[in-house]
Amino acid sequence: MSAQQFALPRITLRGSLYAFVLITMLIVGVGAALFFKSRSEAILNQNLDQAVRVRTTSAAQNMARSLFADWQALGFLAQAASGRDREAIRDLMNGVRGDGSRISWIGYANTDGEVIEAADGMLVGQDVSARPWFIAGLEGGYAGSVHEAVLLANLLRNESGVPPQFIDLAQPVKNEDGDTIGVVAMHIDAGWMARLLKETADDLRMGLLLFDASGKLILSSTQIEGSVGEHLQSAVQMGTADASQEVWGDGTRYFSSLVPRISYENLPNFGWRLAGRIDAGSVGSTTDYLRSAVLTALAAAVGLLLLATFVYARLFLAPLTALGASAARIAEGSGEYPIEVASTREGAQIAAAVARLQNGPGQRS
Repeated sequence: MSAQQFALPRITLRGSLYAFVLITMLIVGVGAALFFKSRSEAILNQNLDQAVRVRTTSAAQNMARSLFADWQALGFLAQAASGRDREAIRDLMNGVRGDGSRISWIGYANTDGEVIEAADGMLVGQDVSARPWFIAGLEGGYAGSVHEAVLLANLLRNESGVPPQFIDLAQPVKNEDGDTIGVVAMHIDAGWMARLLKETADDLRMGLLLFDASGKLILSSTQIEGSVGEHLQSAVQMGTADASQEVWGDGTRYFSSLVPRISYENLPNFGWRLAGRIDAGSVGSTTDYLRSAVLTALAAAVGLLLLATFVYARLFLAPLTALGASAARIAEGSGEYPIEVASTREGAQIAAAVARLQNGPGQRS
């Protein structure tokens, strides 16, 4: 019976190898794509959530340390005011105030609320007994949130006619017996705080929002359109640490984090809450980048695997294919000597067996 009378399978060894590799690659590729789709966004969301927490905390610490430097300077003035003459105190206040771009006013009031000395003589002789910083300063350290100028409104009114806004710090002045004899205070320009907030936000590539104790937004590094997220607003009202992802009033989804207290060492509590936010849309661009990187890596892996498969087929399967064709011709009566196969043990055994059959049963080649 001739070899052509047999119904030979259509698939070859080389074809079976390529089919096996391609099917395996397809299964692995689909599995990897499904895994990447299900896990990549979750992982990125977790990382972004962690990033906004860490950055917001860092921004709060930066703000607190900046104000703590002023608090220390005020403490030095409180100690100096109890033992120096008024002219020396004024010189110290002028030095601390500098050009007034950061600290708008520094003054010393007696227990009756009369300003008896101040930098550049501003408000000397004025009655400040009703001011919150004076009332609280008689009892201990005080830090007041952003407010509009009252007594200084006419002295420091800017070109637009809008009264300036200040942040207050106050400390009691005590004599050698420990009795309170007055209050020293400073008004820090809220515009400086706004610039600090904006610069910090730009450095950290996020938005920063400063709320007072009542939950009112007092400063922001970016324009806020609509309302903040309900979850964040609730945390601001309660004064609790928070991290969430939600849609704000402008229709954009944000990751946000809230630091409920801005403090550093013995700096008094301003009652502020600092919130940081990052646009969740940034996850999409990151996901697209990662998806592109993964696809590129998969394409490179496919190319290398196909190349390795081709080399393997040439080295190990091609000799067997040639041996099969040679054996078929010998079976048809060809007197050719079977191809010698040295690439694999099995190939060599088959070639030797065909040679023995060609020489006759029981004979060796």
